[in-house]
Amino acid sequence: MRKIISRYSEHYKDTIRLATPVVVSQAGQNLTNILDNVMVGHYNTVDLAGAGFANSLFAIFLVFGIGFAVGVTPLVGKAYGQKNYKEMGSLFRHSITLNTVFVIAITIILLLLSTVMNYMGQTEEVVVAARPYLLINAFSLIPLMVFFTAKQFAEGVKFTKVAMYFTLLANIINVIINYLLIYGSFGAPELGLLGAGIGTFIARLVASVGMMIYVLKSPSFHPFLAGFNKVKINKEKLWAQFKMSMPIGLQALMEVGAFAVGAMIIGTVGTNPIAAHQIVMSMISLTFMMVSGVSSAVSVRVANYYGQDNWVEAKNAGFTGVQFAMLAMIISATTFYVFNEWLPTLYTSDKEVIMYASQMLVFAALFQLSDGLQVIMTGALRGISEVKMPTLICFISYWVVSLPIGYVLTNYTDWSFLGVWIGLSLGLTLSALLLFARFTWKTNHEIQKGTPQKIKA
Repeated sequence: MRKIISRYSEHYKDTIRLATPVVVSQAGQNLTNILDNVMVGHYNTVDLAGAGFANSLFAIFLVFGIGFAVGVTPLVGKAYGQKNYKEMGSLFRHSITLNTVFVIAITIILLLLSTVMNYMGQTEEVVVAARPYLLINAFSLIPLMVFFTAKQFAEGVKFTKVAMYFTLLANIINVIINYLLIYGSFGAPELGLLGAGIGTFIARLVASVGMMIYVLKSPSFHPFLAGFNKVKINKEKLWAQFKMSMPIGLQALMEVGAFAVGAMIIGTVGTNPIAAHQIVMSMISLTFMMVSGVSSAVSVRVANYYGQDNWVEAKNAGFTGVQFAMLAMIISATTFYVFNEWLPTLYTSDKEVIMYASQMLVFAALFQLSDGLQVIMTGALRGISEVKMPTLICFISYWVVSLPIGYVLTNYTDWSFLGVWIGLSLGLTLSALLLFARFTWKTNHEIQKGTPQKIKA
């Protein structure tokens, strides 16, 4: 035990220092939707189901966009490890260009998708409630991508607290506007779910403008922006960043897309099951985003060592993240299992929805450890610029294994909507094991070679 503590002691300190603000920031991002769900859930069940349907669609594009923006972080982290400040500024400028084109494209796709919501197997009342909320969220993608463009660059140079502060500010703004517009408080119009969408948009806009201005103007970032104004946009560099960003975005898309399709399968069972699904998803999304914050820190630290060709410490940095994730997920799994009947009451007073959600929480508890492991290993692999294989593993785990099993169990057995959760549990476990094996093999292989040869993506 003492030997283990000695080996990882410095990693523990650095990971905690980097990860804590990122965890708060990531949790804060997810808290925006959780607050919407809680406040809308106490408004009425139909609007809660509408939020669930809209968020299941929006989450696909949201996570795709965030994953795409994350692509610059390991590149900046590697340049930081090499103290190549000109390259870091160049990477930031190119990421702004790349992310601008990307967010315009996915926003247009999401707007088009909103026109065919009636054909997705949901009840008419749920679609009517969901569509305006989805449209507002679609436009909020633009400021959100501005925020993440600046945030991911800042994390790459180990400035993680700034995004945390702006995220907390955004949540305060969101709660205030939600209270006014959902319930019609203090003479404001009573807009229900639409009011929650407006609050979310304004909160994201404030955070994005503040974050980008801070990164561009703060003296703390000036050394890392040396190449920002001196380089011209280069097609080859844009393509190189695209090849890093797109697999990460696709991996995130496939994972969240699997949960979104699972939500649609559950939605065909009825309004109350999908309302319950939305409640549970908001809870597990919070734990996921918190561990994702640790994963971001792990990715940066692994990338630093990768830039220095130090494979032993790169491996140790990755395994440090695993230890933190396992501890956090044991706590969340225990909480979900022990309080499975009480937690849903925080969202709604509908007894049937509470009953369904309590059953789903049992399965959510079962896959917490797998979820934590796969998130950390994904971040560690990104740190060594390994992005293609994790995407393939994600595809196999969710779309070849998880969803088909969930569909069959839901439609052809007595498991009903719980069949989706069984399928998701199996997919997450498979993904975690394969990603762990991949990172372990890659780092051991380079350590045994004893050469500074780089791993190709």
